[in-house]
Amino acid sequence: MSALPVLFLTFVRIGLGAFGGGLATIPFIHYELVVSNPWLTEREFADVVSLAQMTPGPVAVNAATFVGYRIAGFAGSLTATAAVVAAPLALLVLVAFLVSRASGRAKEWTERVQRSLRPVVVAMLLAAFWTVVRPLAGDWRLWPFSAVVLGASRLPLTRRYPQVLLIGAGVLGILLF
Repeated sequence: MSALPVLFLTFVRIGLGAFGGGLATIPFIHYELVVSNPWLTEREFADVVSLAQMTPGPVAVNAATFVGYRIAGFAGSLTATAAVVAAPLALLVLVAFLVSRASGRAKEWTERVQRSLRPVVVAMLLAAFWTVVRPLAGDWRLWPFSAVVLGASRLPLTRRYPQVLLIGAGVLGILLF
C-alpha cells in the first residue's frame, strides 16, 4: 500500500487534534509521528520541532512538510501539508458559520467554553515542553547552553528581534557542538 493514504490520514488526525495551536500540539504530533507511526526517532522529533520553530508557519504544517517529504518525497510533502491544513480549515469555516448564526445566549456559552479551555492549553504547553526536553535531557552541555539562551532572550534586542536570538543560538550551537 502506498504511503500517501497513511500520511494523509495521519495528518488529518493531527490537524483535527491540534487544539491550542503551536507548541500545545507537540505532544499530539509526537504521538502520531514517533509512537503510532514510527517515522521519527525521539532525537529526530526534537530536531524537527527545532527546525519547525525556526521556519515561518505553524509547527504542525512545518512537521507535515518535512515528514511528508521524508516518507514519500514531493508528493508526500504536498499530501501531508494539505491534510494538516484542510481538515481544521473546513471545521473552522463550519464553526464560524454556526457562531455567526448564533443568538446572544449561544455567544455567551461560546465565550464560557473558550475561557474554560485556557487551563487546558497551559497544561498542553507544559506537556510540549517535556516532550521536547526529555530526549535531550541526557546531554549535560544543553543545560548551560539553554540557560545562556534563556538569559539572552530577556535582552531588549532579542525581545524585539527574536531572529537575532535564533541566529546567535545557531552559531553558538555550531561552535559548541
